[in-house]
Amino acid sequence: METDKETAYFEEISHYLKEISGFNLSISAKDREVLFKFFNNGYSTKQVKSFIKKEVLKYPPDKRKKFKISYLEKYLKKYPKNKKREITVTDQYNKWKDIVSRLKIPESVLLVENTPEDLKDIAIQKNILNYIWKNLPEKEKEKIKKEAVQKLRKRFILSNIDQKSVLKSIIREILREKYNIK
Repeated sequence: METDKETAYFEEISHYLKEISGFNLSISAKDREVLFKFFNNGYSTKQVKSFIKKEVLKYPPDKRKKFKISYLEKYLKKYPKNKKREITVTDQYNKWKDIVSRLKIPESVLLVENTPEDLKDIAIQKNILNYIWKNLPEKEKEKIKKEAVQKLRKRFILSNIDQKSVLKSIIREILREKYNIK
């Protein structure tokens, strides 16, 4: 019998598989077995999704309906989970704590209690970048905005994107580079 975590894990992977392949693919018993191995060996959904993406993108779009998760079994052998090298939650927290102390930001930005474990890293980074942006002088903000607009014009076809969200993303990228937040 599956626990709620296992069910959520399988559903998220299944949804991602349908999204990336472009087909309404179902997960067979063999596929569930392979996913169960990934789950029990401690692979995050992010890792499994990256394996799926690598494999699915090898197929031309019209052949992706033949993809099976059981093809990912080779990754269990190729990238075994090594418990000694696995980054723990405290290591991640300490990394963010070091960044916060280096930038002299209040530690309250590290509080992301209602966030799923897989997304805590992203939430903390977002909190840090938001704090930095809110506390920047207006001249600095304008300078960063100009740089972001230049990058936007160089990298994107302006008619095919949501300019506001892409601009925000570029601003975050500039802040990460400027303040060495990774």
